[in-house]
Amino acid sequence: MKGRTSLMKIGLTVMVLSLFVLTRPSIGPTHAATPIQEQTYPHKDSSAQIQSTGQKSKGKVKEKASGGQLEPIVVTASRMETPISQVTKSVSVVSASDRDERQQYFLPDLFSTEPGVILRRLGGPGQWSNISLRGAGSQHTQFQYNGFPLRDAADTQSTLQYFIEDLYSGSNLRQVEILKGTQSTLYGSQAMGGVINILPETWKHGTGAEFRSEVGERNTFLENGRFYHGQDLLYFDFNPMYIKTDGLKNGGDHDFWYNNFGFTAGGGLKLTPNVTAEFSSVFYDADLALSRNTPSLDKNGNLVKNTADPKKHRKSLLGQYGLKMNHVVSSLWDYSLKGAYTETQRHYFWSDIPGHQSNYDGSTGYLETQHNVHLTDRFTLLFGADYESASYDGREPRNPIAQDYTAVPTKEAWYSWDLFSQASLELLDDALLLNIGGRFNNPQAFDSKVVGEASAAYFIKNTETKFRAQVGTGYRTPSLYEIYGGFLFRGTMITIGNPDLKPEESLGYEFGVEQTWLGGMVHTGLTWFHTDFDDLITYDGINNKYMNATKAKTEGFETYMDIGPWEWIKLSFSYTYVDPMYQTKEGDWKRRTYTPRNKVGGVVTLILPQNLTVSLRGIWVSERIVPLYDPNFKTVNWKEPSYTTVDAALTYTFFKKHQLFLKVENLFDEDYTESGYGMPGRWVYGGFKAVF
Repeated sequence: MKGRTSLMKIGLTVMVLSLFVLTRPSIGPTHAATPIQEQTYPHKDSSAQIQSTGQKSKGKVKEKASGGQLEPIVVTASRMETPISQVTKSVSVVSASDRDERQQYFLPDLFSTEPGVILRRLGGPGQWSNISLRGAGSQHTQFQYNGFPLRDAADTQSTLQYFIEDLYSGSNLRQVEILKGTQSTLYGSQAMGGVINILPETWKHGTGAEFRSEVGERNTFLENGRFYHGQDLLYFDFNPMYIKTDGLKNGGDHDFWYNNFGFTAGGGLKLTPNVTAEFSSVFYDADLALSRNTPSLDKNGNLVKNTADPKKHRKSLLGQYGLKMNHVVSSLWDYSLKGAYTETQRHYFWSDIPGHQSNYDGSTGYLETQHNVHLTDRFTLLFGADYESASYDGREPRNPIAQDYTAVPTKEAWYSWDLFSQASLELLDDALLLNIGGRFNNPQAFDSKVVGEASAAYFIKNTETKFRAQVGTGYRTPSLYEIYGGFLFRGTMITIGNPDLKPEESLGYEFGVEQTWLGGMVHTGLTWFHTDFDDLITYDGINNKYMNATKAKTEGFETYMDIGPWEWIKLSFSYTYVDPMYQTKEGDWKRRTYTPRNKVGGVVTLILPQNLTVSLRGIWVSERIVPLYDPNFKTVNWKEPSYTTVDAALTYTFFKKHQLFLKVENLFDEDYTESGYGMPGRWVYGGFKAVF
């Protein structure tokens, strides 16, 4: 009942705004109520433009009827700059303008309203967060920064799950692209569920600086800066950031505090008219309080919330440093050379006793070359190779119970190299687009494997209808920890890794349709998807080992509607239904824990007179199954109630580029939990942004 009441709040808010839209008269030439005459794809990113990469773009770029603005461009779907109208896969884009309108610099929260994206946060700012794409596990989502894979080689499943809470936006953000479905052909291991690519702005001309300061309750500060200079032959861009908060208490005596210093940086040189060299970097250095206890149930079945421990905390570091060279040899051939080094550190301090800590450090080296051969205007062949090395350095105290804090090291490393290719064809006067690709995986510790995919899009131009379909196989090798991992118990190493593990495999397919209505004022889409996973790696608590124990599957559909009748209003709504299941040893299929079956998201943005912008963002999440311990340490599948949250932002722009803003998260002060962890109530922020 509580969830329905909360859902009514957001529903009433949307109804009032919709009534306002339908009855509002024209507001003058600055915000003229002129319908857009051509397909504009408001759901994607109406502000993203082609940026100079030194590579030839794929496809023909359309313009809007008003202002001659280019349609959105994406790079993740096909590994080439492609107009979004010619993408054959399911991709969503969130832009820097979306971030600024909502005043939301925490990136996972920014794109959590997108269809198929499920965000799970275990508390306030800085606490552990997780992203699931269409119900797939975090180990099946590959994160990237500027096209370079972001991984934690010391993580139990080589994911980024312990750093997602640190992903705050640098001022130079261009857009975030969320590519959903099985993507192992183009992106290798850990892309069986999709790819999330954070793309910075590059080659920004001129000299300038920005400073943004945000202050909120609970001694919260978010500071962003930017210093840049760019011209035709070179550019550099440095974007520092600092986040600090006292966090929540959850009824305890101590705060869940969090500090994070970071930056994004980039630079480039145009070595010749056809050769560019670029550098990009992302860096976070964080420290956060840890819980004294995990959520549990009391004898009456009531939730016992987690509280902060005054002595336990975790220091973490994520840094990536990448180089890329692009060379356009001719109109027929261009290629790129890329390399990156990524380092991660997670140091857990269990008390204030020197040496009573566990360290998990990882490093990843990545090299790649990609060649694009444009055989004709309608036939492009892409092929390349990549090499990746990973190392894990873990250190545990030998026997804290006996006050022996001697660090015991564990070190492992391996490498892999892959070959990949894709052929792209445009047929039937560009009405039919085909992409067919394959990848040869050759990991050091496992047998080689070939995966492939095919995707297509067909356009009915008279009705502005687009049909999409994709089928692909996936492949994920076990992590270093899943093979070699373990822990110390009273001085004895307990090995939970399993050298006999087999790589996970998957088969995924989807079918979608997109439709433009009323001359571009309304854009809708619907996609059905299904993925089967084989040899899924899970932790077997009985045998205390990682095992290829189960099969799993996820199935559902996602839909969206974007309404942009006039320049002064944008409405975007999405709905996701997903039913992830796994097979038990007895052969029964059970619902996966923690994942909701239903999610509704929506954003309403109004650009009002007097340089005011209002943004309302709402999310409704249905009930989840959460395993918790009762007082007898027996696992109980607790049914966590649904919840609705609404965030609001008001921005005043003065002197054309400076801003004052007010933001309220959880506007209606919803009392809710996520996986049993207490979540923040109403939280008020305010601040300013100066641009020079």
